[in-house]
Amino acid sequence: MNSVAIIGGGITGLTTGFRLGQKNIPVTIYESAGRVGGVIQSVRKDGYLAEYGPNTLLETSPTIGALILDLGLEGRRQCANKNAEKRFIVRDGKPVALPGSPAAFLTTRLFSTRAKARLLAEPFIRRAPATCEESLGEFVRRRIGREFLDYAINPFVAGVYAGDPDRLSVKHAFPRLHALEQRYGSLLAGQFFGARERKRRA
Repeated sequence: MNSVAIIGGGITGLTTGFRLGQKNIPVTIYESAGRVGGVIQSVRKDGYLAEYGPNTLLETSPTIGALILDLGLEGRRQCANKNAEKRFIVRDGKPVALPGSPAAFLTTRLFSTRAKARLLAEPFIRRAPATCEESLGEFVRRRIGREFLDYAINPFVAGVYAGDPDRLSVKHAFPRLHALEQRYGSLLAGQFFGARERKRRA
């Protein structure tokens, strides 16, 4: 049987190779860098663990847990500390806590007064056509403005996807955001009414 060529030894290439190997299909992974893992890298120094690229894994699908189990990494899983609820974003060289409530959002230094006022206009922005192919960056700038892209969305995308918002499809990488706009015409309305629906469905 001919070997399957996989271009790139990042998480996607390695996972593909692992799954094909489980089916006894030979694979050859081609990686241009001197190490595999792509943008993912863990470094321990002076008692600290630093993560390059994605630093968080959201188990939004049972296939993620199955992969961890199949790789024998269950015992090395590190869950977020429940006591460490605060998240910080660096702005103007200083760490600023992400607001955890509407009251905190009104007083936070993370977003300017103009950006906060811009958010209030979000429900009145027309939804994009369902067939429109839009990047996450374009989507966020259109609906809630540049500051939210820079200081809310981009840090999240870098921490989970290690990706560029302007190169990620909102429809395919963030289908729930796309669905919120399509169903409710607004992210804020979708968050409010969607929460009520989730509560009813328990």
